[in-house]
Amino acid sequence: MKVMMIKNAKGMANASGGATMTYEAGKEYEGSEAWQVKTLSFFVKQGMANEVGGNAAPSETKVARKPRAKKTED
Repeated sequence: MKVMMIKNAKGMANASGGATMTYEAGKEYEGSEAWQVKTLSFFVKQGMANEVGGNAAPSETKVARKPRAKKTED
């Protein structure tokens, strides 16, 4: 799981929780172990981070116009 931090947040730095670290805004963090995924998921749920590629805003799309009948002159 990869996330991009929006706000600074303190969280676990190891599996035992005996050490903490500050996850800095604007940086990308990747977690592969269960405790890392749990911590990063919490940040996403609390609105402190965005999952990279997961909940990114959709790109702007344009709606295709339906073809219209052309007026004919009599």
